[in-house]
Amino acid sequence: MITLSALVVVLIIGIALLPGGKGGTHATSGSPPTTAGSGAGGQSLAGSGAGGQPAGLRVVDGVPIGYTNSREGAVAAAVNYELARSSVAYLTSAQVRERILRAIMTSEAASSQLKDDNDAASKLASTFGLTTESSEQLIARASPLGSRVASYSPQVATVSVWMCGVVGVASTNAPLPVSASWSTYTLVLVWQNGDWKVSSITAVNGPTPLQTTGQKPTPVDVFSATNRDFDAPPYVG
Repeated sequence: MITLSALVVVLIIGIALLPGGKGGTHATSGSPPTTAGSGAGGQSLAGSGAGGQPAGLRVVDGVPIGYTNSREGAVAAAVNYELARSSVAYLTSAQVRERILRAIMTSEAASSQLKDDNDAASKLASTFGLTTESSEQLIARASPLGSRVASYSPQVATVSVWMCGVVGVASTNAPLPVSASWSTYTLVLVWQNGDWKVSSITAVNGPTPLQTTGQKPTPVDVFSATNRDFDAPPYVG
């Protein structure tokens, strides 16, 4: 799988949110434990079901679980799992990363993915110059643009999710501006213990559109206000 450390290079041309682990490796296979995940600005990522949660799902450690053993269930799981891995809390808290990965990964793959993401998150923080204080100014948003099922059976599914992301520190002192990225994540999911769990994640950059509007980058104070006032994209369900 591609580790987060790849972002140190990606940041030069456009920042991608949390690619998976080492390419070609397939395993066989702090937030309260019952709250919805938080996006930047502390807004809920919960989706459109009753009570603000995805219909038919339950939220455990900030991510919806409990998908149907179907093609649609595998797609919903893949999209929601990548949304869960794209929040400020995931980028800045090792405890949150562990809780989310324990909830979404297979039992065989969780520890390896956690090590990869912890190492790369540390490098990412160093690149951004994040401190305890400046982490409150970190913006991290992602939204799915589409999905494709490469293969499906009731036991194993491979789903690609095309996503756009915005990430950066809303500060004039930040070494890098708030930037956009487009990435495609491919998740191999297996049916384990009555739910879809991820055995591997790989990522590639793009497809990336050309910016043709001539718009100038938004000032950091506007980014900060927008990040505070707008809810994060909802989970699907």
